[in-house]
Amino acid sequence: MPFVRCSTKLAEISCRRQDQALMLMNRKVDCLSISYKIQNRIRISDFRLNIYDLQFLPAPCLPVGRGIVTVTVILLKSAFSMPANLTPQYLEAELKFKQAKTTPEKIKALEVMMAVIPKHKGTEKLRGQLKSRMAKLKEELQKRPTVGRAEQVYNIKREGAAQVVLLGLPNSGKSSLLSRITNASSEVADYPFTTQKPVPGMMKFENLQIQLVDTPPIQLDHIEPGFPNLIRNADALLLLVDLTDDPVFQMEVLLEQLNDMRIQAVGKGTVPSLETGWACLRALVIGNKCDVKDAMGAYQQVEERLKNTFPILPISAKEGMNSDELKKEVYQLLDIVRVYTKVPGKEPDLSEPVILKKGSTIDDVALSVHKDFAAKLRYAKVWGSGKFDGQMVKRDYRVSEGDVIELHI
Repeated sequence: MPFVRCSTKLAEISCRRQDQALMLMNRKVDCLSISYKIQNRIRISDFRLNIYDLQFLPAPCLPVGRGIVTVTVILLKSAFSMPANLTPQYLEAELKFKQAKTTPEKIKALEVMMAVIPKHKGTEKLRGQLKSRMAKLKEELQKRPTVGRAEQVYNIKREGAAQVVLLGLPNSGKSSLLSRITNASSEVADYPFTTQKPVPGMMKFENLQIQLVDTPPIQLDHIEPGFPNLIRNADALLLLVDLTDDPVFQMEVLLEQLNDMRIQAVGKGTVPSLETGWACLRALVIGNKCDVKDAMGAYQQVEERLKNTFPILPISAKEGMNSDELKKEVYQLLDIVRVYTKVPGKEPDLSEPVILKKGSTIDDVALSVHKDFAAKLRYAKVWGSGKFDGQMVKRDYRVSEGDVIELHI
């Protein structure tokens, strides 16, 4: 093989055989100029070509005869950069990093990028950039801005599989509903504005927990600082209306107030793309106090008005009517799936599901277990949605509700 001594733009190659081709490995060359010297005669050959991957310069480019040929190659600077050869897993993690909204989400995506990036000379600079970016994000996370007391009240720590916020006008029954279906104790009274601050509670649905957050009633003339951020950070909304007090008007007020906060609630259909600064959340409309006389007549009016835009469910928080159905509707609203992992040769633990967004892949399952699994994963076996139990699948296989996954690294 030729011996190469190279600077930034020059490479001098000595060939023992004059018919030996100049080999360029993993280079892209836009312009190549070659001059060679043999037996005190100088010939110059200039031409343009593109070279990808493993390409050989044809032998006729070199003179015929015996002796040592000295070939001076002038290349573009880009020709000497090593290729990164980034994997699809890295590019997918990079896309999630670009789409991340919060600093913790960016850090999580960056950790995945650093775990799956190929380790070779071509990625040295990129790996250094990732480490530098990670250090800046962690420093940014530590320097949290000062938050006012009012905003601190609305800073509710997320727990469970998802966070769902309850919204409604005064006396809509939010506190009664929270007390009915969670382990939380929210103050309940017949007078309005009983709830003065957010109250979280955990709702059990089968083998997982979902966090519900009761909030102060919506007011037409005032929005508390921090209230919009609580709603924006939620995974979904429950919009409560009192079926005994013009529920159609209540829905109009709720949607108008959300719009003032630059938040769009959607029920059915595809989530629309919005302008920068807007948030879009799935929502379920709940008609409360359906046990009261003539309340179902009002429910039918609301249902007729909203049937094409929002899912709607009648309940009675006081009597516990449709509580189980409500839990199912909340779970479906979240667009998540439960899958289970197992160790080869052992039974799966069905009591602790892995919670993922619908459309997630085997790669996402591996990342949820540990970031190193994504880099080392060779294949997986699936019980449930596969063509047969124990089907061997690749990392881009989409998982379904109830699948059992066996990861092999």
